[in-house]
Amino acid sequence: MDGGSTDGFPHVAEHYTDIINYSRSGKDGGQSAAIKEGFDRVSGDIVAWLNADDYYFPDTLKKVADCFDKNPDVDVIYGNAVFVTPEGFFLSYYPSVKHCRDISEIYKACIICQPACFVRRRAYDEVGMINTSLVYTMDWDLWCRLAKKGGKFLYLPEVLAAVRYYEGTKTLSCSMRRYWEIYRIELLYNHFIPFVTIEFMDYDVIVLNKRTKTTKAFRQFYNKVYAPFKSTYCKLFQRQDVSYEGLLYGFHRWDQIVEGTCKIYLPWYEKEFWRNLKLKAEPLDCNYDISIDGRKLHSPTLEDNTLIQPIPPSNGHAHEVRISRTGEKPWRFGSLTSDLA
Repeated sequence: MDGGSTDGFPHVAEHYTDIINYSRSGKDGGQSAAIKEGFDRVSGDIVAWLNADDYYFPDTLKKVADCFDKNPDVDVIYGNAVFVTPEGFFLSYYPSVKHCRDISEIYKACIICQPACFVRRRAYDEVGMINTSLVYTMDWDLWCRLAKKGGKFLYLPEVLAAVRYYEGTKTLSCSMRRYWEIYRIELLYNHFIPFVTIEFMDYDVIVLNKRTKTTKAFRQFYNKVYAPFKSTYCKLFQRQDVSYEGLLYGFHRWDQIVEGTCKIYLPWYEKEFWRNLKLKAEPLDCNYDISIDGRKLHSPTLEDNTLIQPIPPSNGHAHEVRISRTGEKPWRFGSLTSDLA
């Protein structure tokens, strides 16, 4: 479903006519309307959507289909996702995902990453399909309505999707329309005080890392006014925040701190092979052990404030990188890129 882009969509789509049931390029009613139109045109028992920048891990669809087959009473299956650079290199894991005994926590936080979520069509139809009036939160709104209807959710502890994350995406647009839609979910399902909305704003400010007078003032407000007020409010009214237990593949959820060994799972569909891994980390020394796809590598060398790890050409459609550090723990992950051959 293409909204009339000028980047050669029809030409690319021609190469996949064997797996495309329906294709349309031209002006439409926006993203939500395009998703609904796409769902209306296909006949599968399970529905999901991918935005143009996102992609699945190898075997994701098979894993999800098998999981639905084994759990016929489940309406929604969701898993983990990675954030990647525009080039496809690892940034972090989606931090909010969690296994829920009580799915009502979805009203307090978006604990499901959209491209890693799959819904039975019968459940989708029962809640009235996607809300086409929403621009930013059509996914979260759908999860909330499914939960409100009594849908059964199942967390699949697998990395299912990759999300390109960079300034210029809708998620990092800092649009007031987006914040209003987030607040709408709070009004409908949670409470009238915009806790989640303010926390989304704060997360965006931190991720974008733009140091302006406005962002500095907001951070001061968050730390000195908002945080103490929320703490007092929750104690008075016995409200609990969503609690996130444990690490995600060795990473702290809201930071790049690693406890012991981190595991980085990454789909790779490009034609170029990885040649040299380039790791930035703190502390920066040669006390790191790196393995890729189960192969332990020699110790990296330190060049220009970067750890360089030569590797044989690594092909295939997915990689598993494990990084650990001897000595001090924990340590901070910075970035992981590669020369391409």
